[in-house]
Amino acid sequence: MLNEENSKTRLDWRWMALGLLALNIVAAFAFLFSEPAVETETVDIPPLEAGVNQPQLVSEVVTVAVIEPSGPSCYTIGPLPTLLAQQRGEERLRPFVSELRLRQTSADHDRGWWVYLPASNRSDALQLTRQLAEADVEDYYVVAGGDMENAVSVGLYQDIDNARNRQARIRSLGFDAQMEVRREQIPQFWLDYRVESGEDPPWRFILRASPGAQRMTIPCFREGDEESDLIVEQEWNSD
Repeated sequence: MLNEENSKTRLDWRWMALGLLALNIVAAFAFLFSEPAVETETVDIPPLEAGVNQPQLVSEVVTVAVIEPSGPSCYTIGPLPTLLAQQRGEERLRPFVSELRLRQTSADHDRGWWVYLPASNRSDALQLTRQLAEADVEDYYVVAGGDMENAVSVGLYQDIDNARNRQARIRSLGFDAQMEVRREQIPQFWLDYRVESGEDPPWRFILRASPGAQRMTIPCFREGDEESDLIVEQEWNSD
C-alpha cells in the first residue's frame, strides 16, 4: 500500500516538472520572436518663411475647365466619289447646319502605262499599222484626236512591268516604242457647311459611306461666297 502511494507521488511531480518546462519553452519563443519596442522622438518642424509657397493637397487643387468657342464653325467633307454621294450627304446635313454649299473639283487620275509609236501625220501612222500587221503584232490602233493625235497605241497596262515587257518586244521588232503614264481628269464632289455652336451634324455617316473622304476645317462663309480662296485644315478624327 505504501509503495503504491510513493509511485503516485512520483508521477505527480513528473507531470508538474513537464508542465513547467513547457511554460518555459513557450516564454522563450515569445521573447525571441517578439518585435522590440521602437522609441519615437517628436521633432518640432519650424514654420515656413514668408513668401514660400505652401504645399497643396490634391483635393485642394482647382481644376480649370476648357471653354470651347461659342461661335459658328465651318467644315468641308470630301472628296466624295459621285454626285449621288454628294446629294445624300446634303440630305443628312441640311437639317443641322445654318449654311450649306456644294462644290465640284477635278483631279488627275492615273489610268496606267501607255505604250505607243509616235507618228507625225496620218499617213505615217497608217504605214506603221501595216508594218505592225506584217510583224504579227496585235492590239493596236491610231489615236484620232487630242495631244497625241496620229500616235499608234500598242498597249495600255496597269502594271509597269507588263508595260516594259510590251515596249521591249515592240522595240525588238525594230519599232521606236515609247512609254508614258496616262492620266485623266476625274470629278470630285464636296460639301461645305457652317454649323452653329451646340449642333452636331451626322457627318460621320457620310465618311463611312465614302471611303477616302475626310472632314476638314475651312474659313467660315456665307451662301454665295467665292470658293477660289478656300484653304482647308485637315482633321484626322474620322471616328
